[in-house]
Amino acid sequence: MPHFILTTGSVTLFGFILAFYVYFAPAILALMRAHRRFWVIAGLNLFAGPLQIALCEYFGFFLRPAMSTTEFTSLTLLMLLGPGWLLLIAWALADKGALDARLLAWRQTKTYDMAAALPLIAWFLDSATTIQPTLMFLGRLIAAGQGSLLMHLQFASLLLSALLCLFFVWLPLTRDVPLLRMQGLLPRITSLGGTFLAAGMPRLTMPEMTLWQQGAVYVLIGAGALAAMAALGWLGKAFAIMPEARNLVTTGPYAHVRHPLYAAQIVIVLGLILQYQQPWSLLLGGAVIAFQVIRSLYEERVLTQAFPEYDAYRARTKRFIPGVI
Repeated sequence: MPHFILTTGSVTLFGFILAFYVYFAPAILALMRAHRRFWVIAGLNLFAGPLQIALCEYFGFFLRPAMSTTEFTSLTLLMLLGPGWLLLIAWALADKGALDARLLAWRQTKTYDMAAALPLIAWFLDSATTIQPTLMFLGRLIAAGQGSLLMHLQFASLLLSALLCLFFVWLPLTRDVPLLRMQGLLPRITSLGGTFLAAGMPRLTMPEMTLWQQGAVYVLIGAGALAAMAALGWLGKAFAIMPEARNLVTTGPYAHVRHPLYAAQIVIVLGLILQYQQPWSLLLGGAVIAFQVIRSLYEERVLTQAFPEYDAYRARTKRFIPGVI
C-alpha cells in the first residue's frame, strides 16, 4: 500500500506473482478445498501448460515466423491456460467427496502459513528496497544543509513508507496460526485488491503540482504510514491479509475503531490519488477504498464466528473513524 515508487523490477515482480497465481490456480483451489486428488491435480497443473505449448508447436497451431513479441506472449499465455488448465479448474471445483485429512492438518501449521505469505513478503521487501535509493539521496542533501521543507516532508514520507513495508515483511514471519479462515474466492479477491491494486497508480502520469499540493501528498502518505505502523504494532501476531481470525485485539487504536489499519491505508490512498493523473487515479483509488470496506465486512464475519465477544466490541466501536463511521 505505501509503495508509490514503481520500477521496472517491481512491475516484473508483480507480473510474476500474478502469473504464478493464475497458472497454478487449479492446484491452489484444490489445496484450499483439501481436495482428495490434490497431488494429482497439482502434478498435472505443473506439466499441462508446457505440454500444451509443445503440442501446439508440434502441430504448428497459432505460430508463424513473423509473429511479434506481444503476439507470441499473448498466444503462449493462451496455450498455457488452454483446455487442460480449464479442465483442471473444473476438477478442482468439482464435488470432491471426502476431504484429505493430511492437507487439512498441514493447512493449520506455521509452515503453510509462511508459504502462503511468501508473495506478500517478496512484494513488500522489493518495495522497501525500491524506496531506499531515493531515501538515501534525500538524506544526503538534508545532511548537507541543502534540503528544502518539501524535501524534508518527502524524506519523512519515504522513511515511514519504507518502515511500513518492513513491518509487512516481518509480521507474516512472526504471526500466529489462524484459528479460523474465511472460505470462498471473493473474500480473497477483495483482500488482494485492497492490498495490491494501488500498485497500479504509479503507472499513471504525475501532473504538475504546487508546493502546497506536493506537501499535502507527502503529509497524507507519511501520516497514513505512521498510523498504519501504530496499528500494526498493536495488531502484532494477529496480522493477516486474508479474512482470518488469529487473536482478537481490542486495545490501543483498536479500542477506538475496529479497522485502524485499513483507515490508515485509505489515508495513504488519498495521498496517491492527489499525486497522479485524474480521473484515473480517482477511479483506481476509489476501487482500492471499496475493496478495503468490503474486506472489513468479511473480516468482521470471520471474527464474529471465532470470538463470541466480538459482537459486543463491534456494538461500541465505529469501523474507521471514531464516533463517525
